Amino acid sequence: MGSSNPINSESEPAWIELLGNDPRFDQKLLSDFCFDTSLCNEQMHAVSECRIDSRSAVVVGPIEPVQDILEISYDRSRSALSAYEAGAQALSLGQVAVLVLNGGLATRFGGVVKGTVDVFDNQSFLGLKITDVTRACDLFGANIPLVVMNSFATRSQTALHLQSHDYFGMRPDQVLSFDQSVSIRLQENGNPFFGGDGLARYYAPGHGEFFQRLHVSGIFDRLLQQGIRYLTFSNIDNLGASIDPLLIGNHILSGRDMTVEVVRKTRNALGEWDVGGAPIIFENRAQVIEGFRLPSSLAPDALPDFQTNNMYFTLSALKTPPTLPRYFVTKQIEGRPSVGFEAITCEATCIVRSSGEPWLSLNIVRVPRSGPRGRFFPVKSREDLNSMRDEIRTRIQQGWALRQKDTNG
Repeated sequence: MGSSNPINSESEPAWIELLGNDPRFDQKLLSDFCFDTSLCNEQMHAVSECRIDSRSAVVVGPIEPVQDILEISYDRSRSALSAYEAGAQALSLGQVAVLVLNGGLATRFGGVVKGTVDVFDNQSFLGLKITDVTRACDLFGANIPLVVMNSFATRSQTALHLQSHDYFGMRPDQVLSFDQSVSIRLQENGNPFFGGDGLARYYAPGHGEFFQRLHVSGIFDRLLQQGIRYLTFSNIDNLGASIDPLLIGNHILSGRDMTVEVVRKTRNALGEWDVGGAPIIFENRAQVIEGFRLPSSLAPDALPDFQTNNMYFTLSALKTPPTLPRYFVTKQIEGRPSVGFEAITCEATCIVRSSGEPWLSLNIVRVPRSGPRGRFFPVKSREDLNSMRDEIRTRIQQGWALRQKDTNG
């Protein structure tokens, strides 16, 4: 896209003298998690020379909301029944795998591994995700692999959590995991960011890495060999993103490579609009872009929908993964601003081939936000969890009852 200036991993390095034997850097961690020295050096150079900042990613040009978004209905219409049957068949044939994003540092959650945090009844986020998978396995009589994308900050504690809870009833070989890469946080002047202890600080460069890391880990080939054809995708902290045959079937019947769930924007108790990525018409085609790429001059209600980070992929379409742009993102670390570069999964909708065609054909659906069919219950802080715990419990219980009823006709 010509409107932004992202850093891509194909960029030539600006200098290579970053690490050496400097004891402030954890050489083993950087090696174990595939640190890209050349890319980090190019990012340092770009920041220090003021070639890139938070404004670089903002789209420039006319933006319109996507109008023809399918509103998902759970009625008994022919289209809903057809979608349900297609999804149920794929599940019963063992063609679906569930991917959960578990690599975030959870800074707003106290820096813990969020997947291991108790939600209710001694069930963690990860435990409840697994419970959803095991229930669906029983209901549809087939194996549904769970794929967990970890990071340097979550891998070890997640493995211990799974082992200590006997994988919450799943067989260990049904739970596959792979890791994001690692990079070094920067200061606003482009130099490495060091904490109060004098050591470098690190981050995982965005869940948009999943396309490449799925291949590097060998899990893409393993899923294909197991007969997996479709992949669901969601955040560990959104327990509304349960396995839904109707939505899986909608993706299958759409014939598209990628489906993105959106919900209607609402205002909170303070009258503030939801903030997040959104489906837009830009450069004459539908795309889903992250919120920080929208112009600040855009009215909050100009785009009525925002994306939930619940997605579906046709696995064969991911055979040749592109490198997504990594965008300049600032975060407060230890009370100071720091800079990272993140790839965002929804930005795959912006990638075009040399022919000018989108890399992935796109399907967008509007789903219920709340209630027993609700799909969006994000928990970003302890306060969110405390305020939403009962609602999440009710959603999980009622949603499971409805899924059983759907299956039994």
